[in-house]
Amino acid sequence: MRAVVLDRWGGDLSVETVPVPDPGPGEVRVDVRACGVTRTVENAIGGGLADDPGLTPRIPGHEFAGVVEAVGDGVTGVEVGDRVLAYFYLTCGDCDACRRGDTAQCLDFGGWYGVNCEGAYAERAVLPAENALPLPDGASFREGAVAADGVATPIHVCERADVTDDDAVAVLGAAGRIGVHVAQVAALRGATVLAVDVGEERLAHVESVVPGAIGVDASEGDPTDRLAAAAPYGDGPTVVVDTVGKTQPLRAAWESLAMGGRLVTLTTHHDRSLDVPLKEYVVTEASLLGSRYATRDEVVRAARTVADGRVEAVTTGTTDLPGIPEVHRRIREGETHGMTVLDP
Repeated sequence: MRAVVLDRWGGDLSVETVPVPDPGPGEVRVDVRACGVTRTVENAIGGGLADDPGLTPRIPGHEFAGVVEAVGDGVTGVEVGDRVLAYFYLTCGDCDACRRGDTAQCLDFGGWYGVNCEGAYAERAVLPAENALPLPDGASFREGAVAADGVATPIHVCERADVTDDDAVAVLGAAGRIGVHVAQVAALRGATVLAVDVGEERLAHVESVVPGAIGVDASEGDPTDRLAAAAPYGDGPTVVVDTVGKTQPLRAAWESLAMGGRLVTLTTHHDRSLDVPLKEYVVTEASLLGSRYATRDEVVRAARTVADGRVEAVTTGTTDLPGIPEVHRRIREGETHGMTVLDP
């Protein structure tokens, strides 16, 4: 079969012919029908999640959906012919966090699908049976690939921030793959959405997907005052979701928060930090929250919200396997926004 192979962390991607993998005990093989080509994968192939040379060469890719075509020994609950989407984290299933359903907080974390094991930039992929989650009949494979991370992560974010119809939610990077779905999920919960991005074209994109969203153009300077003015009640947004991960926007987001507000950050920051004096937490009763992917339950819920039309799975293009290296080059150069989907 054909697959895209990374030679080393931070290295080159190439299309190669590799053996069709056989599922081992507790695993299933999936005929890949759609897979997201995203900034998260770009971060992974750059060594941003793990950089052990012993893990390469590696087939990347984790945001995918397809049809189960073979099952290994001991697999129950998943059958040949099932439509599935993939769960990104390799979790133990036995620790306290996993047993209470908080799989994103697994205490014996095994790493990431497509990093610590072969991924789905391929015609077929093998994954643990517990990572193959049901894709509703009402969702296409493309929509399943989006839901696997692009919608599941926003659901987790809104759970972490306890977003309700009393909130004004500012989304930094609202036109991006995660941002446009955070905006939709927040709106679904009844919140007022303040879409923050750079340029009229990107803001128009968000407003076309989320009617009623209030655009705030960050290219016009520090948006702090404009965010405060746009919030319908109080002195600013009650929730800010940062999908950008840069220090200056983070600080501006913190300063824009209403009293008692919540700032949620979910990107991979590496060496970046936010210096907030402890006094500010006390004076404003504001909170800084981290958000880590999603639980298995939230991935299933994401697929259902897409299947029944409550959330639109937004993509900006498609590619075949030979086109993946070029898509990643464009991601690195900042030439893309949104999500490109692999159709093997």
